[in-house]
Amino acid sequence: MTGKKSALKGLRVLDFTWVYAGPFCTRQLVDLGAEVIKVEPQETGALERRYSLVLERNGVKQSSYSVFLNRGKKSLSIDLKSKDGLAVIKELVKQSDIVISNMAPGTMASLKLGYKQVKRINPAIIYCTISCFGYTGSYANEPGFDLIAQAASAWCGQIEPPSPAPLAIGDSNAGMHATAAILAAIYYREKTGKGQWIDISMTDCLFHSHENNPPGFLFSQRTVPAAKNTRWAAAYSPYALIKGKDGFIAIAALSDVLWEKLVKAMGKDYAWLMTHPRTDALTKRLTYENAPFVHTILEEWVQKFDSVLQVEDLLRKSGVPAMKVRGFEEICDAPYIKDREMLVPTKQPFVGDFEIYGSPFKMTETPGRVMGYSPFIGEHNTEVLSRLLGYKKKDIDTLYRKGILYKEEAVDRLPEEKKRLGIK
Repeated sequence: MTGKKSALKGLRVLDFTWVYAGPFCTRQLVDLGAEVIKVEPQETGALERRYSLVLERNGVKQSSYSVFLNRGKKSLSIDLKSKDGLAVIKELVKQSDIVISNMAPGTMASLKLGYKQVKRINPAIIYCTISCFGYTGSYANEPGFDLIAQAASAWCGQIEPPSPAPLAIGDSNAGMHATAAILAAIYYREKTGKGQWIDISMTDCLFHSHENNPPGFLFSQRTVPAAKNTRWAAAYSPYALIKGKDGFIAIAALSDVLWEKLVKAMGKDYAWLMTHPRTDALTKRLTYENAPFVHTILEEWVQKFDSVLQVEDLLRKSGVPAMKVRGFEEICDAPYIKDREMLVPTKQPFVGDFEIYGSPFKMTETPGRVMGYSPFIGEHNTEVLSRLLGYKKKDIDTLYRKGILYKEEAVDRLPEEKKRLGIK
């Protein structure tokens, strides 16, 4: 992918995000080539810098959580509540295309950086906010994290017993919706010259992502219950995590062609499934009544094998989608991860070599890619103020002396460290 152009090169993002949803969105933008300037609190930096796993290497503490979210971004650490700090930000707003925040509703306005205030400075700005419940409605001022959005949207309530997703699905889902909305707003601005406010609710995004059971509930005018899923889909079959002797296997065969291949692979003892009145047609297998029946039979068959890997091998060779349920440690060397460059080697100052997630944006002309290491608090203060705003060294020194700007001690050691690691 080296030598390819970046789709968003030339776009500048002023990033007031923290924890996951916002930083996840701006990671997509920086991977696609945008310049992302992350505005961080002084001394502590954004909250995700304290999230696990925090390791100390060469006298510098860094969080894996933050490193994976903030690679390729630039860090500006400034006192937003000061007159001089706010003046700097307002000047940067004039030079930016996008402002994004996932602070609680009202926070940006209290800093005099709400949409109406920012729009007066730059009428063409694309202003994106991400919050648990959005900026309108009766819950607009409610605080919330990913788990609250999962509960409020019935996401974790669609599982029996209720369970949160094993990743921040509310945050990441909202982050990708925000990315899509920002790109749409850029396209609209190209045609009209007009910016706009994008109001993303994590709960909205999860709610409209519900797949089969909730739509059935609404389509039936709320007469058919939105049945809960277990490791077996409530109304799809075969579509389940099936228990074997040494683990679980995912099996999905939601077509007549795949069903025929599955039954054939199961052997002569199960040939009757092709003609049984509960399983002889796709429409019968995709029902609340018959899905449990199919999955019970399938689990009986899988239990006859010593290992679910044997089942996976048999079904994949038969053309049936199947995969042993693997832990994260197991998939890092999987060909479907390595071949797609979803783990790529990288370097982080004071850490050295390690692997990081690659970009899922596989594009022939403008693919996404890792654009650099994760910044240190205040690392780009001087660059941003001098290059974009024309500040002289004495002006920047004055801001440091007043306590308006901040940089962590590791920044002064960076030139030598980057030389040692061969980082440009």
